[in-house]
Amino acid sequence: MAVVSFTRKEATMTKADLTEWPDWIDGQDVMAKLHISPKTLQRWRINGLLPFSQVNGKLYYRKSDILRLLNAHYNGQPAS
Repeated sequence: MAVVSFTRKEATMTKADLTEWPDWIDGQDVMAKLHISPKTLQRWRINGLLPFSQVNGKLYYRKSDILRLLNAHYNGQPAS
């Protein structure tokens, strides 16, 4: 259950990048790695798309939950 590649104009994420992630990732790292805004991450939390843990006001996300979200929305089509 691994995302093989994730490509955007400004960056490319490979399967090797995913194996280097720790099991728990803070919100800043999630936003940086997925190139999403704080508002997008907040919306995913509010809508229950991405479970999280909060410790001393800092939010953490499981790598497995992030991969599950990406795989659930994978369309299998090459980018145009």
